Amino acid sequence: MDIQDMRIFARVAAVQNLSAVGTELGLTPGTISKRIQSLEDELSARLFDRTTRSIRITEEGAAFLAHVERILSEIEAARASVDDKVSKPKGKLKIAAPACLGRRYVAPALCEFVRTFPEIDVQVDLHDRQVNLQEDGYDVAIRTGALTDSSQIAKRLAPDRHVIAAAPGYLARAGRPAAPADLAQHQCLVLGETRQWSFTRDGTETTVRVNGALRSNNGELLCRAAVDGLGLIRVSELEALCELRSGGLVQVLADYEVASNAAVWALYSSAKHVLPRMRALLDFLAEWFRDAKGGTGIAGVGSLAMMAEGATNGAARAKMQLGAG
Repeated sequence: MDIQDMRIFARVAAVQNLSAVGTELGLTPGTISKRIQSLEDELSARLFDRTTRSIRITEEGAAFLAHVERILSEIEAARASVDDKVSKPKGKLKIAAPACLGRRYVAPALCEFVRTFPEIDVQVDLHDRQVNLQEDGYDVAIRTGALTDSSQIAKRLAPDRHVIAAAPGYLARAGRPAAPADLAQHQCLVLGETRQWSFTRDGTETTVRVNGALRSNNGELLCRAAVDGLGLIRVSELEALCELRSGGLVQVLADYEVASNAAVWALYSSAKHVLPRMRALLDFLAEWFRDAKGGTGIAGVGSLAMMAEGATNGAARAKMQLGAG
């Protein structure tokens, strides 16, 4: 049984789209279909129910998938055990990160990473939606805030508390909220569908439903809108660092914790952490962000901004594919 056929089968099962898998693996949809058919003929079993519009794994396919995923994981572990001793980390890594944080901090870190590890090819996609590592084919997802998904392994890279902030002009016009309940009377800039903003003070949690005239799936757009005086924003301190330090945004409700255990995280699946290239990336990012742990609040993350600026200026030739969605 061909290992590549098993890899194709596993990706089709995860993505459920022959064209997408073909694009990912550099093969035509017809070739993907033939490889799946060959596997089905070898097993004398139908692995997928296929129509012109959809593809769905069968009961036999699901049973086979459990074994294939274990086999592929063991193969990767076996290869890693050899690579770790005889060669430098190499291969491909596909990474997802939030748009604003990605441009300001993750991108310069990865530019330096690919200069340090020239045999690793890195693809970075920037968008503010939460990706599914398996279905979307990512090795690592960088996230901020408090984690809710316990199915992945999470490595804490840096503290990154969230704050509520607004432009001085907006606060002069609409007033400064004194308690979370006051937000119901304010224009709030909503990221995605997160209309419920939670706060903690003295062990007591308060949740407020917020509304506003502007909602977006892009945090950078909302940050710009907040600076322009359109309302209050709930934002990662790292993402709004420049605006907070310059006075373009002013923090409010500072006595309340907006998101407990908020940080910058690297999420990855348990099957990937054994790979030398993955270990190299995680160790590198942890060291890159380590300076943020030396302090708290805006001053404590200031060193990251200087690191990002310096690395960006010196990494123009880094071998990295950077996408934004």
